[in-house]
Amino acid sequence: MLQGPDSTEIYRELQKIAAIHLSRSSAEASIQPTQLVHEAWLRLHDRGWKSRTHFLALASRTMRMVLIDAVRSRMAEKRSGGWSRVTLTPNLDLSGPALPVESVIELDRTLDLLAQKDDRKARVVEMRFFGGLEFKEIAEVLAISEITAKRDWEFARTWLFARLSGQGASPGEQ
Repeated sequence: MLQGPDSTEIYRELQKIAAIHLSRSSAEASIQPTQLVHEAWLRLHDRGWKSRTHFLALASRTMRMVLIDAVRSRMAEKRSGGWSRVTLTPNLDLSGPALPVESVIELDRTLDLLAQKDDRKARVVEMRFFGGLEFKEIAEVLAISEITAKRDWEFARTWLFARLSGQGASPGEQ
């Protein structure tokens, strides 16, 4: 899989990121951490990356997509492709443990909306929430300051909460 002196360390990091993703996603995905790491590697192996941190950020984003694909596939099998809209509670905690399957799908859709408006803020959420990266690492990958990464995180959390809780217009859209 990975070659070189850092390969064991990087593999451990990928396992850690996979564990974070799996702990925050629904049991509907039914993927093991090793499967998630290997699937992400297969999707990333021929892509270029600038640094170790950049690679881990890409791996985290890829793992998110693998999990979302698995959840969607599983839901389609169980419900013959039928979707139902679920109203989320105002106390949606983006830093907490597992989200219900409907929330995972809705979070993915809402994160895609945020990416259309501000891709950098969406990437900060992906790296922080799904990848478990620290603000310093996020800042390095995105070539921004650490304080900007923190501000983007706070804005994105507020924006996502407003969207997911159905509280009308999102911040900055009034």
